Amino acid sequence: MKTISEKLDYINKEINLTTNFNKHTKNAKEIKLKYYYLSRLELKKIDSKILLKHSFQSEVLSLAELLEKKEIINKIITTKKIKIEKHVYAPELNKVTINKNIIDAPNLIKIDKKISVADKLENHKAINLSTFLSSKNISYLKNILILN
Repeated sequence: MKTISEKLDYINKEINLTTNFNKHTKNAKEIKLKYYYLSRLELKKIDSKILLKHSFQSEVLSLAELLEKKEIINKIITTKKIKIEKHVYAPELNKVTINKNIIDAPNLIKIDKKISVADKLENHKAINLSTFLSSKNISYLKNILILN
């Protein structure tokens, strides 16, 4: 693989080997194909041995997982009754109540708003609910969505 088109063809073939498990995998494949097409001039600098070692399928699957997490988190935030119990002097003891279940949520200070600079000055570990939930796995998030 010496030319850009050969490298791009190889990448497209590798990405398309990933099966469409769900809509998120399909979207992830489209995003990655578009990304590599738009950055095709950068492929000239990359050695073909590196491309052969890289797992494009795992890259697609991790992006698909991220897309699925985002969708589930947005559903949780928009459809569930959420309250935050904040501790002024001990933010690591903060809790979030989603419907009737209480979850320990250290440093969680906001539900859907971005963390401002003033919030970061007050607590450098401050996070919002989206960031907190993105650290959880998909099955945990689905349980929150379904069981609550």
